[in-house]
Amino acid sequence: MTITEEEANKIKEHLLGQLDNFPEDKRDEIENQINSMTTEQVETFIKQNNLTHLGGQCIFCSIIANQTPSYKIGEDAHSVAILELNPESKGHSLIIPKEHLEEIPQSTKILAQEIGKKLQDKLNPDEIEINELKIMNHSLLEIIPIFGERKEKRQATKEELKSLQEEILKKPEVKIEKKIEIQNSDESIPILKPRIP
Repeated sequence: MTITEEEANKIKEHLLGQLDNFPEDKRDEIENQINSMTTEQVETFIKQNNLTHLGGQCIFCSIIANQTPSYKIGEDAHSVAILELNPESKGHSLIIPKEHLEEIPQSTKILAQEIGKKLQDKLNPDEIEINELKIMNHSLLEIIPIFGERKEKRQATKEELKSLQEEILKKPEVKIEKKIEIQNSDESIPILKPRIP
C-alpha cells in the first residue's frame, strides 16, 4: 500500500483529532511528532501499529463502520454526513458515501444539498460551498459554510464539535397559540324550560 501526500495529511489530521485520548502532559510532544512525520513515516506508522482502518481500509470506511468516532449530522441509506474535525468554518462538514467509490453517487449529492440547506437555516452563513474530494480513492463531498473571509483550518475540540452537532440537530420549537375569544354581551342567556322526553 502506498499513500499519497494528501492521504498522509488526512491521516495526520485524524490522528491529531485523537489527541484528547492521550495524557495531557504528553499531548504537545505527540502533536509535534505527528506534524513532523513525512508521508513515508505515516505509512510506516500505519503498518507498525496495525491501523488498517487508517491505511488499507481508509479513514472514511472506518468512520462508516463506526471504528472511528465522528459527529454525525445526517444520514441516509447510502451516505453519512459528519462534522469536519479540522474545520475552515463553523459547520464545515463531509458527506461520505457508505461504499468506497471513485464516483460520487446522486444520493450523496442529494444528502449534501439537504445538509447544506440545514446549515443555511441553522447557522445563516453568507453562502454554502460544496466541493468534490477524493481521498484514499474514496470520493466524498465537502460542505463549507462561508462567513465573510475564508479562514485557515484549525483543529476543533470535542466540546465544540459536540455542541455544534447538538445545535444543528436540534428540532425547531413549534409554538402553538390558542386564541380564546370571550364575548362580552349585555344580552342575557335565555333560560329554557325543562323538556319532557
